[in-house]
Amino acid sequence: MALTFLSLITTIVFLENFRTWERAVKKVNYRNKEIITAGGVVFVIILILMNVYSAFYWDDTDFLEYTMLSAACIGFSGLLDDIYGTNAVKGLKGHFSELLRGKITTGNVKAIMGLSIACFLSMKKNEFWPEIFIDTLIIALSTNLLNLMDLRPGRACRFFLFSIALMFLYFLHEGSTNLIYYFMPLVASVLVFLFYDSRELLMMGDVGSNVLGICLGMMISWGSSFYVKIGVLSFLIGIHLVAEFYSISEILERIISFRKKTL
Repeated sequence: MALTFLSLITTIVFLENFRTWERAVKKVNYRNKEIITAGGVVFVIILILMNVYSAFYWDDTDFLEYTMLSAACIGFSGLLDDIYGTNAVKGLKGHFSELLRGKITTGNVKAIMGLSIACFLSMKKNEFWPEIFIDTLIIALSTNLLNLMDLRPGRACRFFLFSIALMFLYFLHEGSTNLIYYFMPLVASVLVFLFYDSRELLMMGDVGSNVLGICLGMMISWGSSFYVKIGVLSFLIGIHLVAEFYSISEILERIISFRKKTL
């Protein structure tokens, strides 16, 4: 609980100061409003600081080290995309197509980094090759899914919190509570960021959505049974196939609009 409270305070203090930085990068959102982006770098800071403090009493120090390394690496590639990236190429297919043509973009750098980190984490957790393959896809696709969700204010935060709530219920059912306590500081940080994001005060950027996605993927792959992971992977593959041909944002907006009409 102490680390969770410390995470809350740290996130608030950082974001309030981050908004005043003179050279903060700004981007135009879907309403053509210019907003400071890359605020999700706070998640990298929280994970590194909380992991350092947790090392004093957390038994599985390997998990702490892997989480810090993953957050730093995927956060860096996301920050690179936030600062230097463009919207000219979209989707996994588009980024890898550019790579096959010999063109390096911030998008395909981010994709390669995400896949490499996912493979590394999976091999550190498993020795069974089919499960390594499944975990790699879960972590990589979870990372990209949060990126897809971060197209409207507060959506990525809400999706992450909803997904984490489901995972927490699953862990309680399985009697595995260690991961719940471990990720509570990050959850607290996301709750604070939701306030800023939903009011269009800040955008988390790819640096934030990538970190949340890889943490969600780690939680699923490291804490779930084999059959649960098969179900999650099927969902992730399905939603990414849909995203290659249709806009996820438009689908969600139609669903929300339909619900409002029926209520």
